[in-house]
Amino acid sequence: MGDGAFSPPTQAVIPWGFAREDAAGLARALTDAARFGFTRLLVPVPPDHAGRAHAIIAALPPLPHLARIAVHALDRLSGLSALPLDRRFLLVDPGRVIQANWLNLFATPAQAIVAGTDGAAPAGLAGLDRDLLPAFSRADAPQDVLARLATVSGVARLRLLADAVCDSRPATPARPERPALFLDRDGTLNEDYGYVSDPARLVLLPGAAQAVKRANDLGWNVFLVTNQSGIGRGYYAEADAIACNAALQEMLRAHGAHLDDIRYAADHPEAEEPRYRIATGWRKPEPGMLIDLMAHWPTVREMSLMVGDKDSDIAAGAAAGVRGLLFTGGDLDALVAPHLTGAPCSG
Repeated sequence: MGDGAFSPPTQAVIPWGFAREDAAGLARALTDAARFGFTRLLVPVPPDHAGRAHAIIAALPPLPHLARIAVHALDRLSGLSALPLDRRFLLVDPGRVIQANWLNLFATPAQAIVAGTDGAAPAGLAGLDRDLLPAFSRADAPQDVLARLATVSGVARLRLLADAVCDSRPATPARPERPALFLDRDGTLNEDYGYVSDPARLVLLPGAAQAVKRANDLGWNVFLVTNQSGIGRGYYAEADAIACNAALQEMLRAHGAHLDDIRYAADHPEAEEPRYRIATGWRKPEPGMLIDLMAHWPTVREMSLMVGDKDSDIAAGAAAGVRGLLFTGGDLDALVAPHLTGAPCSG
C-alpha cells in the first residue's frame, strides 16, 4: 500500500468537566477527532459528570468512520495514567477550537508534540506517548497536562497560525460551515483496475494524498463519493467496499491526510438482488451522495469542488450546485491546488 512519513494513532483522549462544562465544546471535539480518523474516543470525566457526558454524546448525530466513544469516570486525583491508554494517543482540550490539520502533530517521532501559536500558550492539542506521563503529578488535571507540556524537556511544537485557534463558546457548532472537496475514488484517488474491492490492491495515484492533505491543511472538508455497482452486480459485498474505503483512509492518514466522511452508491439497474435495483438517487450522475453529505455537514457550496475522472462525476456536482473538475490523469494535486483557498476559524 505504500508508507508515508506520518504515524497517527487511532485513540483520542478528550477530558471534559475538569475545568469547563461546555457541552458544545465536547460535541465539537468528538466530531473533529472522528473526522481526522481517530476512531477510539475516550472521554474522561469526574464521576459526577458522567451522566451529563452520556447525554451530550447521545444527542450527537452518527460520527464518521464508525468512531466509538467510551466515557471513563476519573477521580480528580488519579491523573491520566489511570486511563486505558494506547502507547501513543491524541490529547484534546474541548475548550478550544483548532482549525488545523490535527494529523500534522504526528509527522515527528518525538515523545510529545504540542500545538500552539507563536509566543502563546499551548492551543489545547497534543500528541503524546504514555511513557511521558510519569513526568506529571497524579494530581495534575488533564488540562494541566496540556498547559504544562510546553515546559517539559524534549517536547516539540507544531506552530499554528494565530487565527487557527478560537475559544469554544456555547454556540460553537459541532459541524461548522466549510467548503468541501468531493472526490471520486477509483481512477481519481487510486488506480482503477475494474471493480476495486481488495484493500491489498489499493494503489494511490500521483498527487492523490497531497491533494487531500492540501485541502485538509486549508480547513476544507474532504468527502469521498463513489459508485460501487460491483455490490449490486454481486461481484463483492458491501463489507468489501467498506473495508476498501477504510484502507484508503489509513493510507491517506499515513501521509497526514484524511477523508472527513464517505458515501457510496451500491445500486444499479442491472443488479442481481432486487434491493439493489431500487434507484436511490445516489448513483452518479445523480447528486444524492453530495446532497446527503451537505445535509450532514454545512457546506460553503459556492467554494466547493467535485473532482472525478468521469463525466458522471461532473454531472453529479452540477446537479448538486457544486463546480466540477474533470481529472484526466497526471498529478491530482496539480489539478486541484489552484482552486483551493483557506477556510476561516469557526468558533
